[in-house]
Order: sequence, then structure tokens, then C-alpha cells
Amino acid sequence: METIVVKLKDKALVLPPEIGKQLGWESGTKLFVETQEHDLYVRRQELGAEEIARLARIHLAEHVGNATDVKTPVRLNGKWRVEAVLSYRPQTIGYMTFTAQGELIEDESDSPAKLQGLSDED
Repeated sequence: METIVVKLKDKALVLPPEIGKQLGWESGTKLFVETQEHDLYVRRQELGAEEIARLARIHLAEHVGNATDVKTPVRLNGKWRVEAVLSYRPQTIGYMTFTAQGELIEDESDSPAKLQGLSDED
């Protein structure tokens, strides 16, 4: 965990843009801000199935190929399970697991090489 120092300005907390970029936060990202005694906690709001599906499609397009798609993500034990399929026929090529905030959990997901290999089979 990285620690940064920021100052309040006019009673507003402004984070450096590089922090948002590093965390994958874009303009419009919804955040939970929680207080506990004298501490402040900021975390990304949990994403819905549609947003997780969008992230999964981006991951597949970047790492596997554009002839892939996903079925509707399923929420299990606080995580999202996404079934990857071929876009031109209903063949499952693998699974990906995402956190509630949309981060891919690589050790609980099929690797891009495995997904690519299965998508090449006919």
C-alpha cells in the first residue's frame, strides 16, 4: 500500500490525477467515502454485472481476440465470475474472476494463453 500526503484546500480534498490513473479511476467513477473517528477511507464503489461484462470484454479483446464475448456475469462470494465464449458460436473458452470493484483476479481466472488456445480450436 502506497501512502501519499495531500493538503486540504478550501475544505476540499483533492487527489493528484496520477493517483486516480494508477487506480483505474476515470471521470465519473463512483467512490465510497467512509469516516471512522479521525480517519477517512476511500474505495471504489462495487460494480454491477453490466460494468463487469464491459471490463471482461475489454480484457478479452486486448489479450485474446475480438471473436470473443461474455455471458452475463454471476456474483459469487463477493466476486464476479464471468464465462468467456466465442462470439460466433456458443462455445465456452474459459472463465475470469473479478473483484467487486472490477479488478481481474488472475490466479482465479484462466490465462489469456489458455483462452486463446481454446478459441483457436474448431
